[in-house]
Amino acid sequence: MIASRPYNKSFGGFYEFPGGKVKKNEFLLEALKRELMEELSVRINVNKLIFLCSYQIKRGRKKIDLNFFSTNNWLGKVKALEKQEVKWIRLCEVKNFKMLTSNKKIIDLLNCFLIASKN
Repeated sequence: MIASRPYNKSFGGFYEFPGGKVKKNEFLLEALKRELMEELSVRINVNKLIFLCSYQIKRGRKKIDLNFFSTNNWLGKVKALEKQEVKWIRLCEVKNFKMLTSNKKIIDLLNCFLIASKN
């Protein structure tokens, strides 16, 4: 699943994987639960998550930690609550979308998993 960034935010119109920022004194998994509820109206079970990877990017002088998880287990119907466009796509289709460059490493990793699973 990918979601467009609202045009009123930085990088508006680009696509990314749903998620968001961790608030001060908030645990990573709490932030993920909160963000997916706020953005997509779904409740996830953190015990059913698969950690994929984490890495850091730089935006000017700011360093941003990115953490990626996967799940196929949630409660509720996915609804775009922040005027974003949500799309279910195949990994091979990701190249057809204007993705944030910060997602390149996770896309490359997912492609490696896909290639390895075919062998």
